[in-house]
Amino acid sequence: MVYERARTRPFLILIPLLIGAAVSVALGIWGSVHTPTGEVPWANPFPSIYAFKVWLALGVLLLAAVQLVTALWMYEKFGLRRRPWVGPVHRTSGFLAFIVSLPVAAACLWALGFQTYSARVLTHSILGCIFYGAFVAKILVLHSKRLPGWALPAVAGLLLATVVGVITSSALYYIATFGLPK
Repeated sequence: MVYERARTRPFLILIPLLIGAAVSVALGIWGSVHTPTGEVPWANPFPSIYAFKVWLALGVLLLAAVQLVTALWMYEKFGLRRRPWVGPVHRTSGFLAFIVSLPVAAACLWALGFQTYSARVLTHSILGCIFYGAFVAKILVLHSKRLPGWALPAVAGLLLATVVGVITSSALYYIATFGLPK
């Protein structure tokens, strides 16, 4: 649903963005100082940590696609009338994408840590941290009535871009290199 906003103050977008940046930096620092375990006890029944991460990341990517389509539908970008079920589908798919992403991110940070040994891995580490900061910023913007109407789509676009970047630099790279995990 598109909300009627009170008198907007565009500069206030800095607050959720700075809070999101703080979350991103905190995750990156923790991932850098934590000693990686190399193991993920919660990855069973998958045969490997990589199979676990790839399959769940593909689920997140599918849910992100549902998010994009339902958001565009809610903003009437398809020329279709808004339907009463589109908003609940959008919120549910967003909630599920976030929930499914958590064990993957925990596996990355816990078992592998913040890695920098190649450009792809560094990009993945950075985007993974930014994703959760962008998520926090989106939730804060979503609940604000003082931000301009463009703020929510802009922050949601950042969130979508980071999730696509994270999954491209990991799961899709893995599939392109090794094929689908069994």
